[in-house]
Amino acid sequence: MAASPTHPSLIDTTHCTNELFGFINVPMAVWIDENGVIVRPAEQASIERSRARDMQIPDGIPDRLKRMMTEVKAIPDDSAAYRAALLDWVRNGSASPYAMTPEEVVETSRPMSSDTSLASACFAMGEHLHRTVGHDAAVPYWRRAHALDPDNWTYKRQAWTLVTTPEGATENDLMQGPNDVYEGNWLDDVLAAGGGSNYYVRANLERSK
Repeated sequence: MAASPTHPSLIDTTHCTNELFGFINVPMAVWIDENGVIVRPAEQASIERSRARDMQIPDGIPDRLKRMMTEVKAIPDDSAAYRAALLDWVRNGSASPYAMTPEEVVETSRPMSSDTSLASACFAMGEHLHRTVGHDAAVPYWRRAHALDPDNWTYKRQAWTLVTTPEGATENDLMQGPNDVYEGNWLDDVLAAGGGSNYYVRANLERSK
């Protein structure tokens, strides 16, 4: 049995990590040093290989499920390299070749256009209305957020799962298929973006020093 973590763990129930750091998918991370300075911007942050990469696709399953599993397997796996880079930074701090200067962090970060800024405001309004009024009130704002920032998967998956997860289910629906509320869904949007190979903001792990 794996040991329970001893470090503090927080759940971002309001998606503030998107607003503060530019998280648009999971798992993503930023590196912040002991002085509170960001030394790597938001990027894919897997530290172990997903079992889904090596699973066999069974014969005879529905075509849509088969296509979804195929795209999941196509998602790049940089977990070993990312973990090694993270450990190097833990050991060597600012001397690590993977720690960036503030100028490099800004240059590498995802640009914040007027559309992505407005999408953030629409998503936040939807979150507020979902908590205070109900889901139906949030839908128009979340639809607008999806249209303004189609690369932001947290906006999409937050909304999709609320309409594709059966009432009373103990786990969220991960397939997030076609629905009558939103135009998009996980598989079709992944394919439209170029497939699983384009699903994440990959970490650039070339040594910077």
